[in-house]
Amino acid sequence: MQRALLVNPPIYDFAAYDLWARPLGLLYVAAALERQGREVRIIDCLDRFHPSIRDVGGKHGPRSRNYGTGSYYWREAEKPAVYDYVPRVYKRFGLPEEILRREIAAGPKPDFIGITSGMTYWYLGVAEAVRICREVWPGVEIVLGGIYATLCAGHAERVVKPDTIVRGGGMDRSPTGQGRGPGVANSLPAYHLLSHLPATAILTGSGCPFACAYCASKILAPKLERRPVQQVADEIELYRRRFNIADIAFYDDALLWDTEDHIKPILREVISRNLGARFHTPNGLHARMIDAELARLMREAGFVTIRLSLETVSREGQASWDHKVRYDEFLAAVAYLKSAGFSAENLGAYVMAGTPDESPSDPLSAIAAAHAAGVGVRLAEYSPIPGTADFERARAAAAVDITEPLLQNNTVAPIGGLEGFKRHQVLKSVVQKLNDALLSGQVLVTPKEAIEDGVKALERAGVM
Repeated sequence: MQRALLVNPPIYDFAAYDLWARPLGLLYVAAALERQGREVRIIDCLDRFHPSIRDVGGKHGPRSRNYGTGSYYWREAEKPAVYDYVPRVYKRFGLPEEILRREIAAGPKPDFIGITSGMTYWYLGVAEAVRICREVWPGVEIVLGGIYATLCAGHAERVVKPDTIVRGGGMDRSPTGQGRGPGVANSLPAYHLLSHLPATAILTGSGCPFACAYCASKILAPKLERRPVQQVADEIELYRRRFNIADIAFYDDALLWDTEDHIKPILREVISRNLGARFHTPNGLHARMIDAELARLMREAGFVTIRLSLETVSREGQASWDHKVRYDEFLAAVAYLKSAGFSAENLGAYVMAGTPDESPSDPLSAIAAAHAAGVGVRLAEYSPIPGTADFERARAAAAVDITEPLLQNNTVAPIGGLEGFKRHQVLKSVVQKLNDALLSGQVLVTPKEAIEDGVKALERAGVM
């Protein structure tokens, strides 16, 4: 029997947090391999409950939070020179290297090794996993897939140096690159290969009908595919009944697209089965698709965490990025959700900051608009993504060379450099003040006052 070893590598970054994240692409690949009769073993470096780290205390140990989320185990790492201007501690998140090496060597010799990759600026962890696998199992083919492998294939060939690179989503190809794999419509991820599941993630489909200038969805999944309603409901019931998982996060890029034929029937089916699950949407939902009926179904089905994509209230920004939602549509969606029984604790709106050519007032206006609607703000720092329509515009405006994947990291404000980083810190403090007030039951200021206060804060910091 042919054996496969699959690895979800550690993360090198300034911050990382488990918001129901699971290596879905790797798990779909594992399921396809098992159906082909292969023996599969998975090493998830981001397993917060691994026996070697789950009981580690202090600031470095993993900690569980609400609804199955939590912080990863971490150690301080050497900060790359390109980040010298960033006054933050650089970290390595996940299983320590010595544990990873031991886990890789623990099983029988694999016939090939598949390694996934996340954000482009996380490639240091990918390179580490490739290096250790090659040292432990010399001569075994190493196949690299995932986001970084797809968006930065040339860089991966030069720097990470796997034997084979597979582009595209993990659901669309087999790990050997030989044609299509299981397909999103007729496969379940191999969650049974993971050791502990406090919560899980699910896809009801792949792809997105929109073509936002800053987003890589069309590159990673060019075609919009939806799974059958009954199959999605069956998968949710499987997680609830077999694995006893209460918290399930939808990770679709376009969960609400075609609501009448997709998400509404799914929710009706879930409600009829009385599963008692809690649902979360860490990806921003398209607010214009929320009506009174959908809001009611979401409430009855058990949604707890709802994130909406507001991004900007600037007409110029909407014209150059996307046309997903107007502010009046956002307000209508919030009204429907609140009428259905959702509170400020459940709702959040993503607001974009740090984009090319933005004025300081652009993110402040969107922050103020979301707060005035009684919705918590989630600041979404801009990340320039190779291959997107916006990348060359971002490259021309950036203070650093964003062709280096490390400088595509939204945490370091690549467009504005040090000044942009300082501006973002001020915006975070403004958001924190408004969100704290909202959770205490009050909308602190009017939109005009919020913008004025934000401008004063930026001026005091010298970054206006």
